[in-house]
Amino acid sequence: MANSFFNEALGNFVTDFNYGGAIRHLVDHGYDTDKIIREFHYPLSRETIDKIVEEYKKSRDT
Repeated sequence: MANSFFNEALGNFVTDFNYGGAIRHLVDHGYDTDKIIREFHYPLSRETIDKIVEEYKKSRDT
C-alpha cells in the first residue's frame, strides 16, 4: 500500500517536473487542453493534461 502511494506520488512529481511548467505557460498564452494536444505531442494522456490545466486555472483564480 505505502509503496503504491509512493510510486503514484513520484510519478506525479516527474510528470509535473517534465511537462507542468510548459503546460502552464501555454495556458497563460490562451491554450486549452484540446489545443495543447493538437499542437504538441506530449506523451501524456488527455486526463493528465486536463488535470494540470484545470488545477492551474483554479490556482490562478484564488
